[in-house]
Amino acid sequence: MTAQKLLEAQAATGGIIDLISRDRFSVHKAIERGLIDRTYMQRLLNAQKAFTGIEDPVTKRRLSVGEALQKGWMTRDSAFPYLEVQHLTGGLIDPKKTGRIPVLEAAQTGMITGDLAKRLQDESNYEKDLIDPVTKEKINYKEAMALCQKDSLSSLLLLPAASEGYQRYHQASRSPRLSRFRH
Repeated sequence: MTAQKLLEAQAATGGIIDLISRDRFSVHKAIERGLIDRTYMQRLLNAQKAFTGIEDPVTKRRLSVGEALQKGWMTRDSAFPYLEVQHLTGGLIDPKKTGRIPVLEAAQTGMITGDLAKRLQDESNYEKDLIDPVTKEKINYKEAMALCQKDSLSSLLLLPAASEGYQRYHQASRSPRLSRFRH
């Protein structure tokens, strides 16, 4: 479940990250490259819309998550996790603009409501739906971010893990055949 939630967070904030090349890919490209399998494809495609925009079925205009929520095209329960992760990683995403938008500015411009802005800024609203891989305690996304450490090979911030898969990643990354991917 934690891996799925973290992949959804990546999709909602710009794409699935290749740990070797550090490039970001759309869900379809990540599947093509073998970075992820098709198991969670639909959930990841839904999360990706938080980045690329939710299409308004009436106007065909691309909407941000906040706008889609206000128009009733998303429920608060489905929108909040995407808004939370966008807020915690630098600001809300408006698919019609480049860059991130701070929560207060998003509220001032009507992208989200003032009530939603307050909710996003109150950490007690963050769902503890991740599992700390070391302690096995339930944590929220902000707590997971605080646990991240800079990986020596990729320079990415990664959640520490004691799994065999992570160890295999480090061994594979040191392989001469993969050295061309490191920058």
